[in-house]
Amino acid sequence: MVSTPLCAEKVGLAEQYAAVEQKILRELDPMAVKILSAMWEHGPRNLLEISRLTRIPFTSVYHRVERIESKSGPIAYLVPRLSKIGMVRLVVLATVRLGFEEVLTRALTAPNLWSAIELCEGAYSHASTHSVPIQFLGQFTDYMSELSQIALVTGVKVIPTGDYIPNFPDFSHYDPSTYEWTFPWNDWLAGIIGAEPTETLRDPSSYETDVDKKDLFIVRKLEVNARKTYSELASILGISLYGVKYHFDKKLVPNGIVNSFQFNVVPYPKEVSTLHEIMLEFEDSPSMDKFVSAIPNLFFAVGFAKVLGKDAILLRTYILESQLPKLFMFFSELARANILHSYSAIRKDIHSRRTQTISDELFDQEKGWMVDFDKLRRQLETLRQTQAL
Repeated sequence: MVSTPLCAEKVGLAEQYAAVEQKILRELDPMAVKILSAMWEHGPRNLLEISRLTRIPFTSVYHRVERIESKSGPIAYLVPRLSKIGMVRLVVLATVRLGFEEVLTRALTAPNLWSAIELCEGAYSHASTHSVPIQFLGQFTDYMSELSQIALVTGVKVIPTGDYIPNFPDFSHYDPSTYEWTFPWNDWLAGIIGAEPTETLRDPSSYETDVDKKDLFIVRKLEVNARKTYSELASILGISLYGVKYHFDKKLVPNGIVNSFQFNVVPYPKEVSTLHEIMLEFEDSPSMDKFVSAIPNLFFAVGFAKVLGKDAILLRTYILESQLPKLFMFFSELARANILHSYSAIRKDIHSRRTQTISDELFDQEKGWMVDFDKLRRQLETLRQTQAL
C-alpha cells in the first residue's frame, strides 16, 4: 500500500519557464514527437524508413530532423557496448581538496580513458566516467588511490558498472496541444510493485575484443553523430563505401557494439531541471529486474548501468525541480514495498559536463589496448610538485 500521496500531477512547461518555453515547445510538436519516437525505436540513421513507418512524407521528416540538428547539434549519438570491445565502465566519485578543483579535473582526465566529467553538489565535488580496458582495471584503481596519497582528494570512490543503457522520454505522458507532462507517480509505483519483470539485468559474461582500428574509428565518429553517413566515414577513413558497410553491418552490428543510441532530446528546460546520479540498491535480483523493466515508462530516467557484483544500478535522472521531492518520495515508497534496500543521490551541475569519445589511439592493431601507467604516475608526480600538494 502507498502510505504517502503520490497522485498524478500535470506540469505545464509554459508555467515552468516562460522565457525559454517557445524554443522547447516548437520542437515538441506532434510531428517531431512522432519522428523522434520512431527514430528511437527503429534507429536514427535511415530517415526513409522513418518516413515509411510514420507515414510522414520523407521531405518533411528530413527537413524537421535537419532543423532540430541545426539548432541543437546531432540528434543522436552512439553509446558503444564497452564489454564488446574489451572495456569496463567505471564511475569515479571524488571530493577535492579545496582550492584544487581544476587540478583534480586534470588528474581525472590524464589517463586518456575518461568519457565524461561533471562537477557535483554535496558529498562529492567531481563525478567522472571512464572506459578502461579490462586488463588495466587494477592499475586504474591504484592510480585513483594515489589521488588520496598526494592529498589532492579527501575521498574517492570507484564504482565498476556494466554497459550503460540509455532511455528515451515516454511521450505518451506528454500533451503537445497543451505542452503539459503528466507525472503518474502512483501508476509507476503500482506497475513496479505488482508487475512481473520482463527484463533481466546481469553482469557482462565476457570482455572479449573483436575489433580493429577501423572498427574503433567508426565507433568514435558515431559517438559524436550517430547519423554520420557511410560516404562521410569512407571519405575520412580513406576506404571504399563497401568497406565501411562491411565493418558496420558485418562486425559492429552483429557484435552488438553499435545497437544503443542516446538521443539529444530535452523534454523540459535545463533552467528549471535537475540532473542526478542515483545509486539504487535492491533487495534482490527479481526486485532489480522489476524496476529495470519499468524504466522505459519513466521519462525522467535518462539511462542506467548495473553495478558489477551487486543487485544495484546507477540511474541517471533529469527531472523538473518542482517534481524532485516526489522523485525521492517515489524511491522511499519502493523501499517500503521491499523493492529497494537503499538509495543515495548526487546532484550534478548540468552546465559543467564535458565529454570525449573513446580513445582509439590507445589501441594497437597487433597487441590490443595499451596504456602506460608508469608514464601516468610520472605525470601525477609532476602535477603534485608543480601544484605544491
